[in-house]
Amino acid sequence: MRPFKFVHTADLHLDSPFVGISRLDDSVASRLREATFHTFERVLDICIDQRVDFLLIAGDVYNSRDRSLRAQIRFRDGLARLNDAGISAFVVHGNHDPLDRWSASLRWPERVHIFGGREVERVVVGENGNVFAQIYGISYPTRDVRRNLAKEFRRVDDGPFAIGLLHCNLGDSTGHEPYAPCTVEDLVYVGMDYWALGHVHDHVIVCPERPAIAYPGNPQGCNVREQKARGCYLVQVDTEGHPSIDFVAVDTIRWFWETVSIEQASSEDELIDTVENACAVVREQADNRPALCRVTLEGRSPMHRKLMQSGFVDDLVRVIRESEGGRDPSVWLERIEVDTRPVVDVEARRSGQDFLSDLLALIREYRGDPTLSSSLRSELAPLFESRRGRLFVEPLTDEELLQCLDAAEARCLDLLVGDD
Repeated sequence: MRPFKFVHTADLHLDSPFVGISRLDDSVASRLREATFHTFERVLDICIDQRVDFLLIAGDVYNSRDRSLRAQIRFRDGLARLNDAGISAFVVHGNHDPLDRWSASLRWPERVHIFGGREVERVVVGENGNVFAQIYGISYPTRDVRRNLAKEFRRVDDGPFAIGLLHCNLGDSTGHEPYAPCTVEDLVYVGMDYWALGHVHDHVIVCPERPAIAYPGNPQGCNVREQKARGCYLVQVDTEGHPSIDFVAVDTIRWFWETVSIEQASSEDELIDTVENACAVVREQADNRPALCRVTLEGRSPMHRKLMQSGFVDDLVRVIRESEGGRDPSVWLERIEVDTRPVVDVEARRSGQDFLSDLLALIREYRGDPTLSSSLRSELAPLFESRRGRLFVEPLTDEELLQCLDAAEARCLDLLVGDD
């Protein structure tokens, strides 16, 4: 077989709204609205610059089932660029863009193949009558596909290099919804040479070969949980059928979440310097890209009481944003979270004989209560399960629930231990 190259991407989420950011600043909102499209263009640039044979897109092209006309046209036009360069594209749809949702009546380029959702299809790739690859794939007919689609794949023969294109949840520890759940053993059994997977937003090579199994992650982080470099895989297959998988960063905006101590900060100037230094560190790590940064302040500090005052943190955020204005690359301070503590000897107060000591002892008892998580979730259910709540508030992990308890303790100390 002749050597060949392809690009493997997934989870483009074109036209993702970056919920919550667009309401803060018009210039930032405008840049974010274009981020997923610019990232997709970079994927296409790699395909053309590297003269790959084809592009694989493993699901979630769009950000929601009700895909926008703008996203569909930008996607079609991007693939037309590849078509003009003689590069084919193979696409499956996932849980965010299932086939049963509205689609515009668009003319797709000749070299684009979108897999159906009824059964696994096989498409061969070659030139001058010589086939060098075969691609198997299936799209989600509906959003909630809970059956194991991997078991529906069957390699036809031992012929050319075989690729499985699938949007799925591999194993039970990905942190994503278990759509089309499967195991590594399921994928190995089918006999493919490369599994081009989508759905998991972190890039990871599960197996390097025999078969190679890879998630490229999403090429553009869309929230603070999707930090650091995002991109796609450039895969080169040699004459012996061995794939070489290289990660290529293509994100146009990068997310960071920095935690800094303010224990040495005793004035507003020192507090501002601490946050500005955190932004400077982010700028150095952003690979010459604009960055979005959330900063968590921690530690016992005289500034704790000031941070607890209504409106102070919002003012601090505005001050930092103004100081960052005009810098290139820019660092947009998305939010400041406060996890600080008042300057107080907690252990000494806990061992006292007053109301505060009883309260601190009760909080310590809560921390060791195995039923705490379930009872708190029950109390908070109206917030997280309401229709509007689900739009803006993500469910809390057990660790985050404990962090809430820590914050409650700090707030009690701040209110009950003061100069008066």
